Amino acid sequence: MQHAANPHTELLAESFYVVHDGTMTWADVPGLAQYAAVHVERDLGEGTYRFDYSRHPIAALARNWLISRGADPGQLTVDVEDPMSTDQATRDLEDFLAVSGDRFGIRDDYTHDSPDFYKTWIIATDSRPDPGQQPVRVFYEDVDTANHSYSLRQGGFATIEAARSWVDRVGHPDNPLPPLTAAPSARAAGAGAHSTVAITFSAPGPAQAPATPENIPTRHRR
Repeated sequence: MQHAANPHTELLAESFYVVHDGTMTWADVPGLAQYAAVHVERDLGEGTYRFDYSRHPIAALARNWLISRGADPGQLTVDVEDPMSTDQATRDLEDFLAVSGDRFGIRDDYTHDSPDFYKTWIIATDSRPDPGQQPVRVFYEDVDTANHSYSLRQGGFATIEAARSWVDRVGHPDNPLPPLTAAPSARAAGAGAHSTVAITFSAPGPAQAPATPENIPTRHRR
């Protein structure tokens, strides 16, 4: 969270929050995003306020939304009673996503949050891939509830369909995330095939049955 005070009155003029709602699994369509980014603006002269919010599958993307609305990346702090531990690779990727602006267009996401299988995957298109990088990414958050920790990783794919094939088998030991950079032969074969990548945000798909580790459903969006 972050608060910004009016320098003349020392009263709060703006507040930025990232909140988690675990009831989304039971109160709405299973698999929908459980984080909300909330921006509160106060008109101290009029004595009124307005707020806006946006739902996101992971906290780093909620931070991204707040930063795009004026939050200071260096001042956004985590205020939780029982924080989970993670590793440097996860922290680096989260910080990268938080300040990536509109680079990534979220095409699909799913959060499965049973006690023994808490995972989130995100399929995104990259509007500014680095040389040699695949134009589609999967961001994969794996929560280890037993050890109170989590990790966030990313992989590269040539197409949305290839990414969906991977998330259909998420959690299987023989299904590692592929590297961001394509092999030289693959880059040569696909040269010019992805000269532009549209950034699109789609509405959630229809309700589905809860997933299992062996068969996590994909909400295909158009």
